[in-house]
Amino acid sequence: MKFKHLVLATSVAITGAAGMAAAEFPSEQPIRLVNPYGAGGGVDIAGRILSSVAGEFLDTRVDVISIDGAGGQEAINLVRDAEADGYTLLLTDYGPLVTTALREDVSYDLDEWVPLVQITEVAPVFFARADGPLTDMETFIEIARDDPGGISVGHGRHLSVPHLPLILLEGVAEFETTHLPTTGGAQALSFVLGGQVDAGASVPSTIAGGVGDGSLVALALATADRVEALPDTPTLQELGYDVVLPAWYTIFAHRDVAEERKAVLEERILEALESPSAQALAQRSGTDLVLLGMEDSMEAYQTTIANLEAILADIDED
Repeated sequence: MKFKHLVLATSVAITGAAGMAAAEFPSEQPIRLVNPYGAGGGVDIAGRILSSVAGEFLDTRVDVISIDGAGGQEAINLVRDAEADGYTLLLTDYGPLVTTALREDVSYDLDEWVPLVQITEVAPVFFARADGPLTDMETFIEIARDDPGGISVGHGRHLSVPHLPLILLEGVAEFETTHLPTTGGAQALSFVLGGQVDAGASVPSTIAGGVGDGSLVALALATADRVEALPDTPTLQELGYDVVLPAWYTIFAHRDVAEERKAVLEERILEALESPSAQALAQRSGTDLVLLGMEDSMEAYQTTIANLEAILADIDED
């Protein structure tokens, strides 16, 4: 009888200890949120919104780490190769993760990644210096038609979220520009402001400050609807060009992370981003939070893969 009680007591103690250990996640150490672009771009800004409010909701620090080497693959491989404990996560758009995997040999399969939370749906936007000749999209297109290749556009990486709409627009509107790849939105912005390129393609959070202070003009959006951060900027559809290609900034975990930990991260991150503090930070940075949990994010992820397969097939045929 004493032995039976001892076994029961031991079982309860082990169960309790396991429960305490599970409850501690993710408070044992900081979370690394790895971004495959340079600091200061739209993905980095989205991550820093979460980082700024994380302590109250996740009981730990969230460190945003920007690694833009190897076209974003260095960052993706860092997360893939890290211990699958939920403390190293990937924050990205579809460019480095999906587009690259559909066109090049990479170290991972797309089904290795599980989207936890979509932070925002991203609106690609074309922009230029306010004191230059490209004052609106119609002028941009007119000049580009008259002087093929004469306008240079900084757009992020090859076939990135801002670059694909530029390729599609050139086909729809029948013009040609010179494309200049950059490490991301921050570098594209600096090239436009510095006069190294005539125009840029990025996302609202990267250029909202410049539009607000009058140094930049937003020309057009590659979305179905206007966005809150740039309410006066028309969509390409409004201007008569059927180019709609928004994207997402989503936090991913590797599929080997325990389901219980993925669920905790989903719940805590959503709570953090739904907080008034996060909403205020997003508004100040020009980021429209469009939050989705795991199920809806997975649907968006799979739909994006299918759409990009079709788009890239068309581009390759051309």
